[in-house]
Amino acid sequence: MKNSPTWHSSIWNDATIIRKMKLTTFFSFVMTCGIWATPLSQSTKISLNLENASVSQFIKSIEEKTDFYFIYQDNVFKEDQMVSINVDKMPLDAVLAEFEKQTSVVVKVFDYQIVMAKNRSEVKKILESVNATIKPIQQIQVKGKVTFTDGMPLPGANIIEKGTTNGTQADFDGNFTLSVASKNAILVVSYIGYATREISLNGQTNLNIVLQEDAAALDEIVVVGYGTRKKETLTGSVSSVSGEVVKSPTANVTASLQGRLPGITATQRTGEPGRDDPSILIRATATLGANAPLIIIDGVQRSSMGQLNPEDVENFSILKGASAAIYGARAANGVILITTKSGRIGKPKFSLSVNTAITNPTMRSEMLGSPLYAEVYNEGQLYDQDDPNTPGYNPRPGYVPFYTDQDIEKYRNGSDTNSYPNTDWVNEVLKNNAMQNRVNLEVTGGSENTKYLMSFAALTQEGNYKNNPTNYNQYNMRSKFDVDLTNNFNVGANISAIVKNKEFSSQGVGVNFINILLASPTDVAVYDNGLIAPGRFGQSPLLLDRRGYNHTDEIPIFSTFTATYKVPFVEGLKIDASYNYDLETRTSKTWDLPYTSNLYDVNTGEYPISQVGIVSPVLTERYDKLTTKLYNFRLTYDKTFGDHTLSAMIGQEQQVNKSSWIQAYRRNYVSPSIAEINVGSNAADDKDNSGTSSETSRNNYFSRLEYNYKSKYFADFVFRREGSQNFPKDSRYGNFYAISGAWRLSEENFIKDNFKNIDQLKLRIDHGLSGNDNVDAFQHLQTFNFGSNYVFGSTDVPGITEGKLANPFITWEKARKTDVGLEGLFWNGLFGFDLTVWKEHRYDILINEAPVVPVTYGLPGFPDVNSGIVDSHGYELILTHKNTINELQYSITGNISYADSEVIFKNETPRDEAYQNETGLMVGAGLYYETDGIYNTQEELDASVHHRSTKVGDVVIVDVNEDGAITEADQIRINKTNTPKYIFGMDFGFNYKNFDLNLFFQGQAAAVNYDSRYANLGNANFENSFVLRAEDRWTVDNINGTKPRSRGYLPGDNTFFLQDASFVRLKFAEFGYTLPEKAVSKVGLTSTRIYLNGSNLLTWAKEIKHVDPEISGQANYYPQVRTINVGVNLNF
Repeated sequence: MKNSPTWHSSIWNDATIIRKMKLTTFFSFVMTCGIWATPLSQSTKISLNLENASVSQFIKSIEEKTDFYFIYQDNVFKEDQMVSINVDKMPLDAVLAEFEKQTSVVVKVFDYQIVMAKNRSEVKKILESVNATIKPIQQIQVKGKVTFTDGMPLPGANIIEKGTTNGTQADFDGNFTLSVASKNAILVVSYIGYATREISLNGQTNLNIVLQEDAAALDEIVVVGYGTRKKETLTGSVSSVSGEVVKSPTANVTASLQGRLPGITATQRTGEPGRDDPSILIRATATLGANAPLIIIDGVQRSSMGQLNPEDVENFSILKGASAAIYGARAANGVILITTKSGRIGKPKFSLSVNTAITNPTMRSEMLGSPLYAEVYNEGQLYDQDDPNTPGYNPRPGYVPFYTDQDIEKYRNGSDTNSYPNTDWVNEVLKNNAMQNRVNLEVTGGSENTKYLMSFAALTQEGNYKNNPTNYNQYNMRSKFDVDLTNNFNVGANISAIVKNKEFSSQGVGVNFINILLASPTDVAVYDNGLIAPGRFGQSPLLLDRRGYNHTDEIPIFSTFTATYKVPFVEGLKIDASYNYDLETRTSKTWDLPYTSNLYDVNTGEYPISQVGIVSPVLTERYDKLTTKLYNFRLTYDKTFGDHTLSAMIGQEQQVNKSSWIQAYRRNYVSPSIAEINVGSNAADDKDNSGTSSETSRNNYFSRLEYNYKSKYFADFVFRREGSQNFPKDSRYGNFYAISGAWRLSEENFIKDNFKNIDQLKLRIDHGLSGNDNVDAFQHLQTFNFGSNYVFGSTDVPGITEGKLANPFITWEKARKTDVGLEGLFWNGLFGFDLTVWKEHRYDILINEAPVVPVTYGLPGFPDVNSGIVDSHGYELILTHKNTINELQYSITGNISYADSEVIFKNETPRDEAYQNETGLMVGAGLYYETDGIYNTQEELDASVHHRSTKVGDVVIVDVNEDGAITEADQIRINKTNTPKYIFGMDFGFNYKNFDLNLFFQGQAAAVNYDSRYANLGNANFENSFVLRAEDRWTVDNINGTKPRSRGYLPGDNTFFLQDASFVRLKFAEFGYTLPEKAVSKVGLTSTRIYLNGSNLLTWAKEIKHVDPEISGQANYYPQVRTINVGVNLNF
């Protein structure tokens, strides 16, 4: 080095040089370790078009386009040395690496300084020489810590003094130290995936900085089939959401997706503990068969995601369009990809979450009390037994009402509750509150070579019945390891287990709730002395705990082992292999017991015991086992040359499933205290057993080719060849594909130059073919059924009967999909949108076209054939807005989607009228009698076509075909179902200092629901009815009533009681507070957050007011529940 070197730097002032001096020690460490790339240089992208340019031109271009600057001596390179670098949005570290190759100059980077020297030892000498030539100046030192809202540190977070290039990064613990020029400086703090914050020092020198997740940034990396993509490069229709976003106090993670993403219909029909997994529909009901999507968790197909630990989820991605074709079979209904969390570099970090919740029904149906019930019953009795010889409703001679006026008065005044009760069965049976508790403990950490995560979660749920042990316990465990054995070879393991215990009544819970709703209020629930009465038909829900139990244990164990090898002699070539083994077991024991209740003798005042139900105990035990083996091999090659980026992937996958079950049954037990199979009666008629096993397999080959030109134009092609044993050899394999492309208009000069506020604007289109083999297996073979015995003399001889006829031409159901999308982001993320329009043509749908043949013909069953055709279409829209006002950060995200379907062909049963066919309407469109109000007077009835059973006060059934009679031919199809055509959600998030608030609304529209229980009133079988049904009913004193009379005539389902199922629900709300770090650090914690939240809090329904509007069809359901939850998150 020269004694008087000539220095070169684009910004040369005392402040920046002194900053460099203070970093010299760390520079020396960096140089010793041979590290030159930093997160800043890796995240900074640059475009260059230099052909045979001088080094000076290269330096000038870098400094003009970035905040980086160079330090070097004039003898580092030759003046005539040339470089050629043509890149588009390439990370700066990669650009500098290419510069090193072409010049042999050593380049070292730290923060925003780029030091160039002839060799590594020269770098340290350069810095020492710089330090010796600069006089120190006064600086203010600021210290602080950067964390996430849960207190977890954010290592590598960038802290920059605003308006300068002065900055640093947080260490592994989130700590940083930075010298700034002024006590009033502003620090800009950023981290990938989190919202950037600006902090005004105002004289502060110790800071605790909390960053919030940035939903838009979190979506930057999106999981797709067998890989990940940056959101800006996506060409297909994929929706993604962070696992953090969908956390809620619900026990089921699937329920948290409701309304969060457009095009996803997650409908929760029950609140029963352990069985509250919602049904999921992606876009429309697009087929005549199964519509459930494919669920992939960490690369492996699963049957459900409901029992996942919500704290384990990192990300949800939904493949909705042709992009799902890479999964071939069963991808026609869309694919849900779930990625669980992985370990992070750093010291062990523990996270403990504890919360306790109370649950109660979202709606307690109001049923008739005894006085009104008796009046309604008498009305129905009168209308049935009126005198046909007199006009109007007049009782026949000798008519006596079932309930006298004296009876009704006793029901009203409560003077004799044993004989004249007024029982509110809903409140009598349901608890005011049930408890739910959840605990989650997670530890994560690791080094640069090894990362690990371990978690444990426990969930306990109580049922909402007072006398029914509907209790559920669930325990989740997960261990995840990732180890770099060498620089090129990585192995990993992901092992999880779930233990599920459920205890509930031996009777079905749906039947139990029917007994609650339909039980007569004139039946005693509990006598004055506390004894339990038998209830309706001896089925009192308060006796459930005496009727035995069903105890079920499920233990699924999932294990995945992976290996990745980066081929060192072929840059960009990578080999991935994985092996998955799942073992799922389920044992259930149903112990059905005879039980007793007490009657009441009105004459003696005694309460004799009455035995109800079966005569002796019955025990049924069952054991189920399912194993899954999955082998996956992939070869991936990534290459960038100039402005072109190419990525290719090919793979092979094979899956083998084995399932079996065995069941034993015995009855006539001597004692109800010993529930063991061997104790039951050994008589032939008192015991039984059965079981079966099956094995299925799949084999497939898949590939993906991605092309990117200047990060502006994108093209993707995926192909999968799938083999399924469900089809004959000639059609066993199906070929599926998707072609997609995207154009980032925001990268075009005509956009950049004229629309400065456009951050991102992209047009995309995709088209493809996917398949569905979710049908009964072996339909291409002639099947036979065992178990049909024949009697020879007095002996039963096992027999075999012919099953379905074979269909040797059966093949795949296919879905041809097309999506067009436009997405944009404006004013630095202030506003954004994503619009997708789609259509789908589903054909070769397997349906049964069996002719109606009398059983006496002795013909076997007929197989399915590929003849159904369904078209569907719709759109999806997401709107976003986020902003920061001083210390207030807020975001608003809204989404809406529309989906409709049309049956193009279905071999339907012949109907009387063409308008009764489902063809031409949406899948599942039901038949209903068309109505036109109520017959208010006898004159109206006499002047109309009506059924002979119709009377005044009944619903007007329209003679649709005008044949002068009311018959089944007058039913019409209604082009709506209980699946909504519109679903929507609105999310509001607010953060102010240590406080945070989130409100999420979800709803649906264009759906209908028919509840025959609501339609009935005053039935002769003494069933109760809803108060809403009885209000403003037609009576002889209220001939202008808006609802039909008691015990009115209804030929079947009709449009009068077909209700609009639209509703809006406050699905989730949470208020949280993060305690100051100074306070919690005294007890060894890094952060503490307390919160109060709830789900299903408020509901606004358009027409369905008698039950929760989300339930389907009849009233035989377990109540939907509201949850209020308080919890604390501790990090240490």
